[in-house]
Amino acid sequence: MDEYAANTNLCLWCNNAAIGSHGGCYHHDPDYEDLRSARASTAAKSKGNAELRKLKAEVREIITDLRSGALDRNVGTSMLQGYRVLRDLIELERRIKETDELAVDIATIKELVE
Repeated sequence: MDEYAANTNLCLWCNNAAIGSHGGCYHHDPDYEDLRSARASTAAKSKGNAELRKLKAEVREIITDLRSGALDRNVGTSMLQGYRVLRDLIELERRIKETDELAVDIATIKELVE
């Protein structure tokens, strides 16, 4: 007597609902591999810059120390000026990257037009 797997509409690898043609869920079925990759790439780009998050936390800490009096006002002011310079450098880096990406896009469009 032949044995067949029961049709439970569950993924073959986990307990999520099977939606793909290979019996897998969104996370496991090969049909969704390209979509998962594209979405992961988009998600990675949308996450905030880790360096920027760290700087924001440090600035908040300085503000807290200034308010509590644990940090001298002159020292705090100098530190915050340094953070402004870092912010400007991060912004410059972002603009350069954006410009480079636009240049590649323009070159691609020119090739398609010609």
